Amino acid sequence: MCGRYTLRRTAEEVADAFDAPPLDELEWSGPRYNIAPTQDALFVRSAEEEGRQLADGRWGLVPFWVDEPDDFPTLINARAESAPDKPSFRDAFRKRRCLVPADGFYEWQARNGGPKQPFHIRLEDDRPFAFAGLWERWGESDEESYFRSYTILTTDASDLVATVHDRQPAFLLPGDYDRWLDPESEKEELQAMLAPVEPEGLELHPIGRRVNDPSNDDPSVLEATGEG
Repeated sequence: MCGRYTLRRTAEEVADAFDAPPLDELEWSGPRYNIAPTQDALFVRSAEEEGRQLADGRWGLVPFWVDEPDDFPTLINARAESAPDKPSFRDAFRKRRCLVPADGFYEWQARNGGPKQPFHIRLEDDRPFAFAGLWERWGESDEESYFRSYTILTTDASDLVATVHDRQPAFLLPGDYDRWLDPESEKEELQAMLAPVEPEGLELHPIGRRVNDPSNDDPSVLEATGEG
């Protein structure tokens, strides 16, 4: 699964990295060091004739058919193997796929007789990358009124991540970004993109336990303090 991640960039840097002009009204308090479920963050969606577009929304997808978002479970992850057919995700999988920009994510390794050891998993050159995501709109149909939310797809862990956890976010390679966003892409083609991928240069960095508290959202959460 993916329950916490980082995006240590401004909105302008993210827009440049993903060739995605931002919405006029974009709320982003980046850089962020500890993005947690139900918080707002950024995603890249297809804007039809306009190409890619950078948008914001709540992490935790709310299907359009839900009566009240606050009474619905927080769907922060969707399993790549079943998302196309699950009622909560299948409409978004067909029509509203997105890229979720990140530059690292956290996983916790179980330790016998002690607290779990957190790791920050990132690329050696610290460049941003994209998770495969789905987004939804809830409420009124116009851009100013509806509520946006998103989820991150997960898959089996690659060899490196498997040393810490058995699942990981589904990475998308840059060459697949446009095909993932293309509403004409076929289900089988899309699911093939969600196979476990380990981007070249992926690294595990043990860190202290400040990351466990989502209110800690500053560079200190990445320090290897020895608390773990």
